[in-house]
Amino acid sequence: MPWRALRAFDDPRIGKLFRLRVASRRGIEVPPTLWRRLPFDDRIDPPDAIPTPLIVRSAAEDEDTAATTAAGRYESVVVRAESEFEDACRRVAASMGDRGAVFVQPLAEAHLGAGRAGVAFFDGFHYERTEREGSNRDLTAGRERGEVVRADLVRGEAWSEWLARVGRSFAADLRGAGALDVEYARTADRFVLLQARPATFPVRRNPILSLANHREILGDHPSPWIVDALERAGRGALDEFARVDPVVGTWGARYAEAHVGRAWLSFSFFFRLMDHWGLPRAFVTEGVGGAAGSPEDARPRWGRMIRMSPRLVRLQLQNLAAIRGIRRRLADFDARLESARSIADWFGATAFGLDLALRTNFAINGALSGLTRVRRAVGVRGRARVVTEDMMEEYGALRRLPVTEREVALDAWLARFGHRGPLESDPMQPRFAELRPTLLADVLRTGGEERPDADAKRRGGRGVWYALDRRREAFRDDLMRRWLALREGTLAAARDAVANGHLELEEDVFLLDGESASASPSEWRRAVDAARERRRCEAGVALPATARLDEILEAATGAARRTAARGGRLSGIGLGSATVRGVARRADDLTALLREEAEGRAEPLGPGTVLIVPALEPAWAVVFGRVGAVVTEIGGELSHASILLREAGVPALVDCAGVWDGVPDGAEVTLDERAGPRTGPP
Repeated sequence: MPWRALRAFDDPRIGKLFRLRVASRRGIEVPPTLWRRLPFDDRIDPPDAIPTPLIVRSAAEDEDTAATTAAGRYESVVVRAESEFEDACRRVAASMGDRGAVFVQPLAEAHLGAGRAGVAFFDGFHYERTEREGSNRDLTAGRERGEVVRADLVRGEAWSEWLARVGRSFAADLRGAGALDVEYARTADRFVLLQARPATFPVRRNPILSLANHREILGDHPSPWIVDALERAGRGALDEFARVDPVVGTWGARYAEAHVGRAWLSFSFFFRLMDHWGLPRAFVTEGVGGAAGSPEDARPRWGRMIRMSPRLVRLQLQNLAAIRGIRRRLADFDARLESARSIADWFGATAFGLDLALRTNFAINGALSGLTRVRRAVGVRGRARVVTEDMMEEYGALRRLPVTEREVALDAWLARFGHRGPLESDPMQPRFAELRPTLLADVLRTGGEERPDADAKRRGGRGVWYALDRRREAFRDDLMRRWLALREGTLAAARDAVANGHLELEEDVFLLDGESASASPSEWRRAVDAARERRRCEAGVALPATARLDEILEAATGAARRTAARGGRLSGIGLGSATVRGVARRADDLTALLREEAEGRAEPLGPGTVLIVPALEPAWAVVFGRVGAVVTEIGGELSHASILLREAGVPALVDCAGVWDGVPDGAEVTLDERAGPRTGPP
């Protein structure tokens, strides 16, 4: 029986060979492949089309199935001289009990010349890969580890594009097993598929995670209470996307992951979502901050986006329905708060509220992301007039009143805005109503008044083009009113725990997480002590703002420390087109900044101040009117604080990596929103 070409193989029961045929028909390069059925009943001559050196491989029915790969059970024999060929074929056939088929291929190194070969496990987006120079035989045999990489697909990268093609070719295997086991050979940008089979294990993921946005609203080291609640809430909030596209529900993704005492946003999930729908990945980084990717990340994939357009339309309709249903969802949250009694109840209410916040913000931001681009495209000028702007303006006006009237006016301001506060998304943090003494000292002092043009820059902006911006900030304000009730209720429950000896201090309740909050009260002190020790250790870890999980875990163990770049040119996302010269003022705590100002322990803020902060959240708006510009270490152009900066007309640069460590207090800086700031004399 002669050796036959791969295109003639049509038996899907023998998956090893059949998948190579499928790949070849779909335009994926495979080595020249010839095959014969078993048993051998005559002389076995080497094929003229594949000279030595070559490899003889097994192809059994129970090999490379969804149940098992049968890895290592059957022989594969390298043949370097024609005289060795028949013996090699009979050895491979005997290892299979003379059932199935045998196929012949050139050695990868002979087919490609100098190159590399490896193995990859791939789940449709995330992959683990190991490769080495020459053959992958030592890798598959376990004699070498190779160069291991765990990552996910990168737009425009040759490896990622090829691996994605392989995944699409075997989409049924991916849906069934959840992952593929791929063997390949490569040169610089040429890839050859050696084998593809269902993987019988999950891929170990190494996603891109970011503190962007979360550090803005929760601070650098939030409470264990809010970190665990956010991770739990994020498990269900992604259902909003799966409702319009069930494929998303099969990814096993999470919105946030808890590591080193922080809640990290999963950029990888949102990048995968953008790729799946054909949208630019830049939608993600522009919205919440983080490092910009390749130019490919800013481009839509038109063909895919057009195919997915029915789902995208359904998503926008779902977003609009969610926006219309905000009041009903808030009423559900009110009922949850009213029914809470125990500390476990209050933790559950926190997770419920965060689930509400995530789903609502997905809806608003999803609609707003598209609207922002439409506004740019048609040249709409203007801005929103939002509730947080009123908070900012009215606080700034307090110090323009006669001194004798300021205290009464402050109390009126607190009656309206006392539920807000620094890092207000974490119920561990006090509200403005609790900071009255600090605020009173601030408004009673003289000097360092607001810039004279502050009011002029804030006027206007109520058009229908900006209704979503206003709704977004109004929802946050409504949510923070309930967050005040949540904080007060949790502390009241903790007060009882203190009276019963289960906690030392009321505030210790926020050092509990969901598991310990539901445990026996007799375990609470031990849990608090353990959490306090963890936080002490975590506080000394230098963490990147955005990184892969492995890098974050290495930083946590001290194996890798990253430091921000010092000096030189710093780049970020400008919110406008102004150029500002001034003196740097570093601040990482709003309350401390106000106290220093009130007590005269620092130079007053003014139009010549460039405020530099690690991250911003909306409460910082009370000082926006006093500074000439703002620069943040992290942040996105659609974040809450960025919206307020635009509304206030304050020049700003966000997502400016390295600025916190790189620019000292008192340094002269020049900020160019179009090109980034630079240190040194203006």
